[in-house]
Amino acid sequence: METIDDHQLDWLDEVLPGGPVRILDAGCGDGGLAAALARHGHEVTALDISAEAVAAARSAGVPAVRADLASHRDDPFDVIILSLSLHHMSPLEAVLDRAAALLAPGGTLAVDEFAWDRAGAAGAAWFYDAGALLAAAGLADCPRGPCPDPAARWRAAHAGYARGDAMLAEIAARFRIDDVRREPYLSRYLGGRLASGAGEVAGELWRIERERIAAGTLPCVGFRVTAVQK
Repeated sequence: METIDDHQLDWLDEVLPGGPVRILDAGCGDGGLAAALARHGHEVTALDISAEAVAAARSAGVPAVRADLASHRDDPFDVIILSLSLHHMSPLEAVLDRAAALLAPGGTLAVDEFAWDRAGAAGAAWFYDAGALLAAAGLADCPRGPCPDPAARWRAAHAGYARGDAMLAEIAARFRIDDVRREPYLSRYLGGRLASGAGEVAGELWRIERERIAAGTLPCVGFRVTAVQK
């Protein structure tokens, strides 16, 4: 499920062109981001390959379209946003070829993603330990119980996803990358499983992860890329 937070919206406010623009939110999930962008005055087209996601977005008032980005046809967009969706898409080459074709000359590609392969043993252990505590407190829908090999569990859960370096390489092959920011992500992942009203807990998780990254005891898994049409 798409999780919208202030950090993501602040980033998009910074990197999007000024004034209302035409945006494609590809892999829109439940439509939360598309709805927020529309409230900011942008003209947003939301699409997702999942029928369940499209139904959820529509029930939230977002006129989402069920479509595969790799074969989608439309007029050019000023901005294409891939928010936690590119790692699901395959083949990356076809998806990003189509994204390049759908962008207007000089258009912006904004990719908000995570490199699951960077988590390692420390990241996996922190993620599953934090999730078990949240579940025990009744705050989140996370696995509970013993986890003797967190790294193996993490690899098994994400083995079908595109790796971070692969996504970056395919973006760079088609776009001029202007900025890559490494960001906390594990707390955001957990935040998507939190019960309603647990926003303060989500904020504390993000703070703790950010501080552990700065101290060098946790890897930085998330990344945000801003690129432009070549």
